[in-house]
Amino acid sequence: MEMLTDLFIKNYVLLIMIGGMFMLTFFDVFLQKGMLIKLRVTLLMLFTLTVFDYLELVFSKLPASWYVIFMRTMCSAICYSMRPLIVMMMIFLVYRKARRLIAIPALLNVICAFSAFFTDISYHFDENNNFRRGPLGYTPYVVSVLYLLGFFVLSFIALVKHSSEESVIGMFLAVAASIAALFAFYQHEEVVNGTYAAEILLYYLYVYGQFTKRDTLTGLYNRQSFYSDLNNHRFAVAGIISIDMNELKWMNDTLGHEAGDTALKAVSEAFRQSVPSNERIYRIGGDEFIVICRHSSEGEIERLVEKMRSAVAESGCSCAFGMSCGKSADEMIKEADARMYEDKANIKAGIVASGGVLHNRD
Repeated sequence: MEMLTDLFIKNYVLLIMIGGMFMLTFFDVFLQKGMLIKLRVTLLMLFTLTVFDYLELVFSKLPASWYVIFMRTMCSAICYSMRPLIVMMMIFLVYRKARRLIAIPALLNVICAFSAFFTDISYHFDENNNFRRGPLGYTPYVVSVLYLLGFFVLSFIALVKHSSEESVIGMFLAVAASIAALFAFYQHEEVVNGTYAAEILLYYLYVYGQFTKRDTLTGLYNRQSFYSDLNNHRFAVAGIISIDMNELKWMNDTLGHEAGDTALKAVSEAFRQSVPSNERIYRIGGDEFIVICRHSSEGEIERLVEKMRSAVAESGCSCAFGMSCGKSADEMIKEADARMYEDKANIKAGIVASGGVLHNRD
């Protein structure tokens, strides 16, 4: 009982953070199931690391016996296994498309850590309960450094390529984790555990905050985000693309709102696959979308419009497009809207000319 009390007191803040975040994952209605599972697994790993870090310290101060040495070996094996695994899980959380092959070093490290029960190649405790490092004794540190380097490289590439909020957050987490690893090398493991918990909380808050900026149905940025970004980057806007979906009202009235929602999701996915990651697309109304281009030339924006038009056609839907470049943001919005309505009129005229039915296209 005294041991549990001491564990709780010394790690109170850390345990509250872990327990609180773990509890919140069961009330979350925004994050995908796969990400929630990864988050829970990471938190359980951090809880395990915290507990067994403390237990290893307790057993290190006890007189040597077979039981004490066995338990200290068990605690050390678990702690050596957990640290690289937690960094690996953080990579999976931030970079959700990371390949599963990156788990191989962590799994090999687990085998190496638990080999202490059978061989001295990694580490062992002598008859006086003193730690003795073997030829592979630095494996956990090497694997952790490899993951941290990978984390840093992925974040740097994302930052250079996309300059997105998430890439900035990823870079910050990678740097913070690397600094914490230096503390661990100098025997300050408690700093590492607290840093991991703080980073997981920070990323959770960041991801959760993204839902206030996005449209619930489509996942695109919402109207509020559009006006905020337009205000912040008004003098850096290179071009505007105005988009309006055709036949949404007819779908809702004739086929039902579920069919309309399905079509909106299909169109939004076509946009998401077409628009470069360094540009942003917003759903600003029921069937109205707009793209703010800050990093594309006029020719690139023209090609983007055609790419989006083709992607929408492949989805089985139809949209009208209008673009404008080289003017003030307000002027480009007005001109892009006007050209979009021209495109909509041309689409209707083409349907009539080919003997098609307009279906009250709006």
